[in-house]
Amino acid sequence: MKRRLALPSFVIALLWALQLVISPAAQAASDLADGAYRIDYVITKAENDSVSMANDYFEKPALLNVKSGEITAQIQLNHSKWITVFKTPAGSDFADAKVIRSDKEEDTRVVQFKIDDLSKPLISKIHVTVPDIDYDHDYTIRFIFDPKTIKSTEAAPAKSEPPAAAKPSEATKNSAPASNSPGSKTAENSKSGADKAAAGQSAPVSAAKSSGSANAGQGSAVVNPQTGDEAPIGMLAGMLVVSGLFVAYQIHGRKRRQQP
Repeated sequence: MKRRLALPSFVIALLWALQLVISPAAQAASDLADGAYRIDYVITKAENDSVSMANDYFEKPALLNVKSGEITAQIQLNHSKWITVFKTPAGSDFADAKVIRSDKEEDTRVVQFKIDDLSKPLISKIHVTVPDIDYDHDYTIRFIFDPKTIKSTEAAPAKSEPPAAAKPSEATKNSAPASNSPGSKTAENSKSGADKAAAGQSAPVSAAKSSGSANAGQGSAVVNPQTGDEAPIGMLAGMLVVSGLFVAYQIHGRKRRQQP
């Protein structure tokens, strides 16, 4: 009787241990103590997990401030003049992210917004305008945060201070979207550059080109594509181990009962 009771207890304990191994990132994201943190992220297209060219326009890492379970992020935008609109989820709609600080000389600004779950993609909307090449488009992008990269910092980020990130390099700062340089475009080739951009060859962000495809991308958002792919494999391996142990236990019990 004791051996029969011990087996279920062993199986339950093993499954609990596997759950801790399989989803440490999700727990780290949801159980953060109050304080300040840094976290890496990547920006992908709205409709799939391909990295968007908008990824180069946002400084890494992001700063997080956690208070009573509420997560607030601060991120620096490079090419601030080009990104004329940046909106993040607000209830059932989107709202402009709060601007904490801007630097016209460096062409940057720091925005602040809430994050409900670091393990899920954060869908955002941006509007990009580059007058020199007659470029004007809306895009939907996704922020994919990596909970495994969370690191604590000494103090919470001040509301009036930008994140302690490196300033954009001169090459990045002065580069135009994709291969088009606003400073070198003439009236003739500016029109050509705009035509190419409309065809998707020189778009500054590789996301959905219209609001229709953007909305379609929201419905197909993948939960934490950077870490979620390993969970099914880990769970399958765990269940195979448990099954093997159970079968071995049954065989061992039968052999003992058959002994004279």
